[in-house]
Amino acid sequence: MNSQFDSGIEGNRTHPFRSNIDRIPTTHNEKNWEWTYLVRKCRNLELEESYDLYMRRLRIGYLSIFIFIELLVASVHTLLLLTSSDLTYSYIDMVAYMVTGLLLWLILSINFKSELISKHGWIVYASSWLAVSVMVLMDIGLNIYHATSTNDILNPIYDAYTLYAIYMFMPIPYILQPLILGIAVTICYIINYSFVIASKERNQDSYYETNQQNQMHSIVNEALYLISVNCLGIFFRLMRDIALRTTFLDRRQYVEENLLLRYARDQERSLLLSILPAQIADRLQEDVRNRIERSKQQHQQRTRFDQRSINSSQSIKRWRQPDHGTLFIEPHKDVTVLYADVVNYTHLTTTLDVKKLVEALHDLFVRFDIASEEHNVMRIKFLGDCYYCVAGLASPNEDHAMCCVDLGLRMIKDIRDVREKRHLNIDMRIGVHSGDVLSGVIGAAKWQFDIWSKDVDIANRLEATGATGRVHVSQHTLSKLDGEYFFEDGTEKAREDPVLQKHNIRTFLIKSLRFIGPQARSTSREA
Repeated sequence: MNSQFDSGIEGNRTHPFRSNIDRIPTTHNEKNWEWTYLVRKCRNLELEESYDLYMRRLRIGYLSIFIFIELLVASVHTLLLLTSSDLTYSYIDMVAYMVTGLLLWLILSINFKSELISKHGWIVYASSWLAVSVMVLMDIGLNIYHATSTNDILNPIYDAYTLYAIYMFMPIPYILQPLILGIAVTICYIINYSFVIASKERNQDSYYETNQQNQMHSIVNEALYLISVNCLGIFFRLMRDIALRTTFLDRRQYVEENLLLRYARDQERSLLLSILPAQIADRLQEDVRNRIERSKQQHQQRTRFDQRSINSSQSIKRWRQPDHGTLFIEPHKDVTVLYADVVNYTHLTTTLDVKKLVEALHDLFVRFDIASEEHNVMRIKFLGDCYYCVAGLASPNEDHAMCCVDLGLRMIKDIRDVREKRHLNIDMRIGVHSGDVLSGVIGAAKWQFDIWSKDVDIANRLEATGATGRVHVSQHTLSKLDGEYFFEDGTEKAREDPVLQKHNIRTFLIKSLRFIGPQARSTSREA
């Protein structure tokens, strides 16, 4: 089966029609350049407000560029006028250009106050209309001044510049509002041009009916020119909006996928850390990454030399299998192991319905997991009705023995709550011992985390020889409890157990805390 997947990939790679199929544009890719489709997509995804905010920031950037260009053009034009031979009437032009540049700077700079603009959106439109009006009045006003003072009839020189500024740089959103402003400016310039043409023809010596036709032709040409500039501006606005919406949606999809990937990695990491300690989890993840990389390299080499052998495909399939010499085992000094077993479980398996039995175990073990997390104890695994865990392994903890004893007392309370809730004849038998362990992962296809040592076996024997409803601890564990618990001697079974006798283990039964509750004990210890 594994070779079928690889052969399918190779078949697709060498298919004679594959390259032709890849060249066929899909309908979805074509729609990505339709303005109406992009607007509808933003609205369906409820992103129109975010896009407006994104565009507002971009328009501020465009406006900054325009102010710089306007001041530069005004300065250059003023310098050019200084080079003219007759400066009698040039000073008025220079003052007009510099004052216009400064007025535009003052009028448009209000758009940089984002808080004011967000509260009063009409300021964007008012400042844009006022700035364009200043530009048009300056351009037409200078023509009128020269016509009345020096009888020099000049054509406007900033008509196209003003229209391009409207469509490219003005902070007016959307397309309709710039179009209305552009049409208004076009009408003003056409009217001004009509007077200019009429004045020029009137000043000539001959004035015939043919000159009127020439006037109309000139006015129509000027109108077509300005209409063409408006069309170019609308086209620029439309294409820029399409490009920006496409970029915005792609960026949003990238960010969303990145967040989802990060969330999935965090979930994967949390799941892994709920099973393994952080040290072993890091080593295991690094080893898996290295084996995947080696598998990719082997796959590339096999593809390059066209080697379709079964052995190589098997090596790709078994990327999860570690090297035989690689062991993920770590020693841990001074930890505490807890074994807990459900008393009367075997009898319940023969008398209780399987579904009810599983539900009871699930309810019980969920409570145990919650209690383990609260007491900073790491659960190793379930063994049927046996629950065993360790404290001080995942992270160093000086109170690991107290944590396990507190957890054992909590387990006894939880199982009695379940017994009363479900009317079952069950109880707990718990053994706790402190010592050294080895922890790690074994297996290939399915990894299994576990702990091993003689101290683990001793904790197991403490549970097996313990008393029902009591926490059975060794003398070594009792010495780490700082005298905070009432206790009594261990059971007769423990004194006769060969494993405990072999290691000279003396045992005790925990009765209760000396303080009222665990909060009082922890508060006292912190103080």
